[in-house]
Amino acid sequence: MLDGTWYCDGWDPHLKILHRVRATLFDDTSPFQRIQVLDTHGFGRMLVIDGLPQAAESDEGVYARAFTWPPMLARLEHGGRTTQDPQTPSGTRVLITGGGDGHVAREALRFPHVTRVVVCDIDPLVTKATRELMPFMWGDAANDARLTVRHEDAMAYLAALPPASVDVVISDITDPSGEGSASHHLYSDEYVRRIKRALTPGGVCVAQAQELSVRDASYHERIRALLGGAFAHLRFSAVYVPSFGYPEGFVYASDDPAALTVPSAVVTERLRAAGLAGDPLFDAAVYEAMFVLPPVIRHPSGRAL
Repeated sequence: MLDGTWYCDGWDPHLKILHRVRATLFDDTSPFQRIQVLDTHGFGRMLVIDGLPQAAESDEGVYARAFTWPPMLARLEHGGRTTQDPQTPSGTRVLITGGGDGHVAREALRFPHVTRVVVCDIDPLVTKATRELMPFMWGDAANDARLTVRHEDAMAYLAALPPASVDVVISDITDPSGEGSASHHLYSDEYVRRIKRALTPGGVCVAQAQELSVRDASYHERIRALLGGAFAHLRFSAVYVPSFGYPEGFVYASDDPAALTVPSAVVTERLRAAGLAGDPLFDAAVYEAMFVLPPVIRHPSGRAL
C-alpha cells in the first residue's frame, strides 16, 4: 500500500517496513495482479506486486545471483562441458517459471554454456513495466538470441513440454498470497511433478522459498515439503536481501546429489571459466556461506534440512 510519500511493506501483520518514495513511476492492474514501480530513497527503483516487494535496484543482484548461479555452476565444468561426458558441450537449457522481471534470466545468460533460456510468466505487464522503467533488471538479456519470453500459464506450459527436455528449472513465481493470486495454483504437488517430468535425469530445480530465518521458516518448510515429495535430494540456502528486510531462502532439488554441491575450489575455477571471476556480489566464499544455516533452521520441525 502507499501512504503519501511512504510505501508500507506489510508482509507480516506484526512487522512493517516503510520505504520513503520519491515518485510512483508506474501503477496499474493487470488481469492477474497489481504492479507498481516506485522510485525509493533507500533502494532506488523497486518493483512491487500486490503490495509485496519483488526486486530493488540496489540489491536485486544479490537475490538473482544466489538464486541462479549455484545450479549453473553445478553444470559447468572444464570450459562448459558436462560431468557425464567431458567431450561434449553441455548445452544447458533453462526454464524460468515466473521471472517476467528479467533479472534471473539475465544471470543465467551470463554463463556461456547456457544455450537456451525460456521465461514463462503469465503476466506481460510485468515484463513491459520492467523493460521500460527498470532496464537494469534485463541488462544484456533483452537482446540475447538465446532468450525466449512466453506469457502463458506455467502449469500449462510445463504440461506441453516433452519429457526430459530441460536441464534446469528455476521457479521464480510470486509468493503465495491467497486464492485467486497469479501463483496460487503453482504451490501444488502437480506443479512439482510437471517440473520433474520436464527435467533431464540429474537435472536441477531451484525455487525461491521466501523468508528463511530464526524468526520464520514456515513458508520455506512448505516449499521444501513440495519439492521433497518428488526429488531424492534437497539443499537449502539463504541470503540476506536488505530491501526485503529478511534472509531470502532457496530450495535446490535433484535426483543427483552431485548436482547440488560444488566444492569451494571448484566454484572459483568455474567462475573463472565462465568469465565471472571478480564479481562484486558472488564468489566461492559467498557460495559456501549461503548454505551455512543455524541448527534451528536446519531442523525447524525436528527433521534434518
